[in-house]
Amino acid sequence: MATEGIAGNWFWWADVFPAMIGALVVAALWQRSGVLTDNELIELRYGGRPAAALRLFRALYFGVLRNAIVMGWVNLAMLKVLRLVFELPQGSEVWLLAALFLLTVIYTGAAGLWGVVFTDVLQFTLAMAGSIALAVIAVDAAGGMSGLIVALQQQLGPAAAAETLQMIPREREAFWAFVIYLAVKSWASGNTEGNGYIAQRLLATRDERHARLAALWFVVANFALRPWPWIVVGLVAVVGYPGLEDPEEGYVRVMLRDLPVGFRGAMVATLLAAFMSTIDTQLNWGASYLTHDVYRRFLRPNASPRRLVAVARISILFLAALGALATLAMSSISDAWKFLASITAGAGLIGLLRWLWWRINAWSEIAVMTASLVVTNALILFADIAFPFSLLIVVAIAIPVSLVTTWLTSAESQATLIAFHSRVRPPGFWGPVAAAAGIPPTEGWNLMPALRVLAGTLGVYGWLIGGGWLLLGSPLAGVLSLVAGTAALGFAAFSGLSEVRSRT
Repeated sequence: MATEGIAGNWFWWADVFPAMIGALVVAALWQRSGVLTDNELIELRYGGRPAAALRLFRALYFGVLRNAIVMGWVNLAMLKVLRLVFELPQGSEVWLLAALFLLTVIYTGAAGLWGVVFTDVLQFTLAMAGSIALAVIAVDAAGGMSGLIVALQQQLGPAAAAETLQMIPREREAFWAFVIYLAVKSWASGNTEGNGYIAQRLLATRDERHARLAALWFVVANFALRPWPWIVVGLVAVVGYPGLEDPEEGYVRVMLRDLPVGFRGAMVATLLAAFMSTIDTQLNWGASYLTHDVYRRFLRPNASPRRLVAVARISILFLAALGALATLAMSSISDAWKFLASITAGAGLIGLLRWLWWRINAWSEIAVMTASLVVTNALILFADIAFPFSLLIVVAIAIPVSLVTTWLTSAESQATLIAFHSRVRPPGFWGPVAAAAGIPPTEGWNLMPALRVLAGTLGVYGWLIGGGWLLLGSPLAGVLSLVAGTAALGFAAFSGLSEVRSRT
């Protein structure tokens, strides 16, 4: 909010589209696959040594490298909270964070996925309640939304204040960043197939219907319900603490200034809940990769359940230590987000095509991930191109490299493709495989999935933008946007749900 205004949130709002693809197209396919981890799907979809190599590569790339970066910025955020809340000198807050981290490691290692899901339900509720309460109290202390907007205009000047409050930016560079987020980042770096910790949840649901509704709830809760309480506190921080050396501290400073003592303690608890919710998710997900996709697959295929649980707990400790080391190398949370988006640029599209097009093979995925990682680091070392414009270069190289690699390497064996098609029944371009198996494509390809994804995306944006208009003084536009968004989401959620139920 302090550096890019409301429109800067399009960095992650752009992910509504890929998340909706994951919910309405791929969630049911995950359920049908019957795998234990999303990475196990690799050797169902592909065959031979390339598939084994890709499974190992992804386990280390996502389970270790990406995991360490995510835990690094989450730890960094919590360090900033603890330092300010307890007025600790630089460095001493590390011991308090270590105690919290150890507590999270203990219950994650003891309870596994069930413990993660159970605590996440409570932690999400606490975090949402706390963020809403802080937003209400902070805005009231600022004189309401109208008073806050007037104070912002006095603080920044009318033109800069108007730009800060714009949901669609007008300033040239910010506008082009917005375009890149929606037109490129959304499908290139976005989670188009719901893999990772999202797939972990989907694979644990009861059936295809539950998987679809659970994925939809995630999209709505994450993108439509969660943002505005945080954004308005960000505006209060811009007004109340201009020129902070580290603007990321503004949220906590508002909390300490405006909340009464008892409420302040409850709000600290909600921030701890948000921290622990993310850390336990990453630890459990990464440990499942190292245990199931590395140790059991490549080292001890016949390991007993007792041995696998022990390896999982050791993996949790290893990943926790790695996340702590990553924290030491970071100074900015937003820089870590942008680095993650760059090193996965292109993987979103190829990951989706894995489900929709029979010709994608294991080398396609290896090529896109390697190219994006190499090009990102080369740009950091040898070029001075600001994000997200650097993302265009990464995508422009990584995706062609992947597609050329696809055509230069052999397709997966017919037996592998038929087995995958028979179990998962994917939509899209599977005609040759279905013909070879002597069966018609199970679902074929029609416009309805695309219409549901479009309606769901517009519905979430209707809620998101409608909520913003209500808060910023355009009630009629806000109500109309919310009504239209509700109708679109209803169509996306329930259109075709009876087919999913009957198929299940």
